[in-house]
Amino acid sequence: MKFYELTPQQRRDFLEQEGYATHNDARLLRLTPLLREYAADGMIENQVGVMGIPIGLLMGLEMNEKTYNVPMATEEPSVIAGACAGAKIARENGGVVSALWPVRVIPADIVFRKVPISKQEAYAKMVLSHKKDMIQVMKEKMPTLTRHNGGIEGVTCHSIHRGEFWKVRMWIWTGEAMGANIANRLSEIEAKYLESLLGIKPLAAILSNAELETVGSGVWIDPATLATGDEDGEQVAQKIVALSRWADLDDTRAVTHNKGIMNGVVACALANGNDTRAVEASAHWFASRSGRYSPLARWEFAERNGKRVLQGKLTMPMPIGRIGFSIKTLGTPELCQRILGAADLWETQEVFAAVGLVQNLAALKSIATEGIVQGHVKLRSYNLARAAGARGDEIDKVADFMIHHPKRTVRQAEIMLSHLRAEKDKEGAPAPEEDGGEEEEKDE
Repeated sequence: MKFYELTPQQRRDFLEQEGYATHNDARLLRLTPLLREYAADGMIENQVGVMGIPIGLLMGLEMNEKTYNVPMATEEPSVIAGACAGAKIARENGGVVSALWPVRVIPADIVFRKVPISKQEAYAKMVLSHKKDMIQVMKEKMPTLTRHNGGIEGVTCHSIHRGEFWKVRMWIWTGEAMGANIANRLSEIEAKYLESLLGIKPLAAILSNAELETVGSGVWIDPATLATGDEDGEQVAQKIVALSRWADLDDTRAVTHNKGIMNGVVACALANGNDTRAVEASAHWFASRSGRYSPLARWEFAERNGKRVLQGKLTMPMPIGRIGFSIKTLGTPELCQRILGAADLWETQEVFAAVGLVQNLAALKSIATEGIVQGHVKLRSYNLARAAGARGDEIDKVADFMIHHPKRTVRQAEIMLSHLRAEKDKEGAPAPEEDGGEEEEKDE
């Protein structure tokens, strides 16, 4: 049986048997809720409950000649299925190649208002000449950061809007932490030092989510591997290139193009306990950095080893971490990291970008062929069949019925399943009892 055809318990058994998770890990995945109330109450204000989000696996993502099973957390039925489809195409073509540049440092700004332009150069020289003193302040106030080899990597000064604002920007290395709290705390500490140094009071001290470090992923696809029952691969590849070009020329299409990429990236970030808002914000800033909103991934034809191929490239920031309060408190992210098996933060960033690229590939292929809606209906119908208890060849039969039924609900799938079983055995099992209401179909 394929992985998606297994029951949740069988999938957990697989993870345990293959060494991706320990027995305790598998047990942890089965427990609900994973987040205990005392921990939840300590994470946010006014806590009243815990919301569950399904965690699934993108199986067999090949990147940099290594294969990953990637945990993803999402409420959207088609995301992981799409990622798996895109990863399969990439795997058939040698996998994804990912790389980072340069090493990640977090920008944090100490901002002043209405500093006269005539004084800005002198202030800048004063700040830069006291960089060592700023580092010493950091060592005294944040010794833990220093012990982990983190801290201020660089300092620059900038005038904003003809002097309406003037800022001192620090570039902060935070190791494998996402680093937002570290950067904010350090910028506030250094703001007090600069106030005493310059004799002017800062307006604010806060990090920026506009990070310059990016991760890039690329894949080269033989068009023949894109063929469907109705179209040859070359035709599908041409449509994908055209869809990419549309996103390049039309910013309103680029928004949805990028949303599809973020479906995968955010699901990875959420499963790993990261700040999904920071990931989203930095990605959309990067897409707009030229002054016009653009796609994060592009597809075009290229020559590779003397053959015409479809080339996909994605470049984006990836402000995530592998350590931190939320990751430790939630517990599940540490388990997801173990399942993923990435050696460090930088490998994790590369994996997440690779997921974004194959997610985009799957979405564009779907749009170019059967269409997004039809693909979603088919997937939902199969999910409903399994949710109703269908097994083996029952799944295809119930799903085929649900695809053409105007009411796609678990209850309707249960009724169809009971009819199927009754036909096999005149004394077949009775139809399941009503559960008190129908599940509403989600608009996808």
